[in-house]
Amino acid sequence: MNKYYRLVGLIVFIGLTSINWSPQELRLQIGELEAIEGSGTQIVGDVNEALPAGKNVLWCATLQMAWDAAGAQLGRPLRLEPKSPLAEALNKRAFNLKWIDPPSVVVAQGTIGDGVLGEIDAKAKTGKPSKLLAQLKKNSAPSDLIFYAQLQKNMEFAEPFGKLGSWDVGGRSVPWFGFSPDQQGTAALHDQTRVHHYGAKNDFVVELLTTESGDQLILAKLPTAPKSTEEISNSILARLQATPPRAAGNDLLAVPNIVANELTTFPQLENHRVAGSQTFVRHALQSIDFRMDEKGVKLSSEAAVSFGCSRAESSIPRLLVLSPPFALIMKRKDAPQPYFIAWFANGDLLRQK
Repeated sequence: MNKYYRLVGLIVFIGLTSINWSPQELRLQIGELEAIEGSGTQIVGDVNEALPAGKNVLWCATLQMAWDAAGAQLGRPLRLEPKSPLAEALNKRAFNLKWIDPPSVVVAQGTIGDGVLGEIDAKAKTGKPSKLLAQLKKNSAPSDLIFYAQLQKNMEFAEPFGKLGSWDVGGRSVPWFGFSPDQQGTAALHDQTRVHHYGAKNDFVVELLTTESGDQLILAKLPTAPKSTEEISNSILARLQATPPRAAGNDLLAVPNIVANELTTFPQLENHRVAGSQTFVRHALQSIDFRMDEKGVKLSSEAAVSFGCSRAESSIPRLLVLSPPFALIMKRKDAPQPYFIAWFANGDLLRQK
């Protein structure tokens, strides 16, 4: 009987100290979110590509990694005919593999005839079949040369954030997480939330600490609309502090759940001939799977380029509400550039996993 009462007491204690709360209470503090116009999501291969109005935009370093591997094998710069602005942009840059920890990356190359597709499938870190294999097999030949890169990141919060309930964003009911000033027992959440910059509710940069101490998960509301993912990165990196303060007890943090699962081809590269040869780009593909909730984030991205032959703390509460539009980057702490950049301009990707 004593065990029964102790169990009941524990359940009551957990209920009274829970950091989950009513979205109606938060709405009184935040106010109504602005209506979000626009729809759709686009993967970009060039960080300088102009952000399309109203669209979510994702960039990951995997395409650059695959292109770098191709350049190392076939000779750099890789000039395409007809001229490809995306190829020229990729030629001007490189992603140093020192900017990412080796266990998170797979890079493979070889011909289909020598079994590179099987090697890609065996090396994939997701535990699932590669999303690109079916596409790479289309219209392929045994002599096709494939360059492949995969990035896999799982970053958990040591202390899961509280669930804030669901709020409407652009007509979609979206789950949110974070913490509120009027909640008890949130000291650990304040510790894992660092405020690098706060100018106003539409001008702040926060870092959510994860168990992956070598990586940074940074979210930001930018005071002016960025023109490219590179501008997003530069704007955020310029505001980072070496030792940012923890969130204050009267701060409010609200972050939407995000589920992105995108696959794209790059017609700017495909069917273009490598200048001075009979080799042409048969496939240029990239997939990005990104998920974020109160427990942490998961990022998985693949990219492949195949070549064939024969044809061409303040007293004033700070509102850290990540409603669209907002930005997100992921980077290694000691790296000068991120490996993932996202611009969330609408509510399409804000949803329950």
